[in-house]
Amino acid sequence: MTNKVRGVGPDGRAVRCVEDTSLVKGYAMKRINRSLTVATAVSLAAITACAAQGEDAPAPPPAVGSAAPSANGSAQAAAALIMIQDFKYQVPAAVKPGSMVTVTNADSAPHTVTARDGGGFDIEVPGGGTVIFQAPDAPGEYEIICTFHPQMTGTLVVK
Repeated sequence: MTNKVRGVGPDGRAVRCVEDTSLVKGYAMKRINRSLTVATAVSLAAITACAAQGEDAPAPPPAVGSAAPSANGSAQAAAALIMIQDFKYQVPAAVKPGSMVTVTNADSAPHTVTARDGGGFDIEVPGGGTVIFQAPDAPGEYEIICTFHPQMTGTLVVK
């Protein structure tokens, strides 16, 4: 509480008014609490929305070493990984027609995996990035080239 002079009365004496500032402080605290509650609710809603969007994201590619050997002792063609490192392709022995192929670029420069003779794929992989594409459905040998660095060549065998 505060005691303030509010003027002069009819008898010439000072008129004092007692104010209860605790009511003002209490009101201010209620407004602050409401504001914080609303801000918290909005933040939680935004976080929940972001988390829900992540549920639609594609599953991460399988680990590189996850392919089990097949009956003939070679690695299964299902573990299709093309590694780009030191401006060279490291291509698996073969991939299955229509299988998903993971391309990982360990270089800092961007590269492409482009079928040279109309093989139907032209994939750009940013430096340090990973991209997944579908191998051609038709079996065969597909010459690949990096359109940014034409000295980079290789062969993707689909069988």
